Amino acid sequence: MSNKPIFVATHPRACSTAFERVFMTRRESLQCVHEPFGDAFYYGPERLSTRYENDMQAREEIGFSQSTYQTIFDRFEREASEVRSIPPLRHDGLLLFANVHCAPLAS
Repeated sequence: MSNKPIFVATHPRACSTAFERVFMTRRESLQCVHEPFGDAFYYGPERLSTRYENDMQAREEIGFSQSTYQTIFDRFEREASEVRSIPPLRHDGLLLFANVHCAPLAS
């Protein structure tokens, strides 16, 4: 059995939350991380969104003002290593789910 993460991404307005909920029904074998890049995208020092650009107080209050893309990847590593033991014949892994609008854009 593999402990490698599975990364699933969808484009915006694609019923992605409904798609994610299908995976969430398999809690005994999969762990979902909902829109993991959103914290860094909207609130962190590397933010790509301008939504809270001039509102430092809001970024501080939300609690993610120090989130970076590296801290998100570190979280993936940590959570993948903490996946609980699951009975044989089931996938033992971490499902990482992100909507593209909260992911870094390639130039």
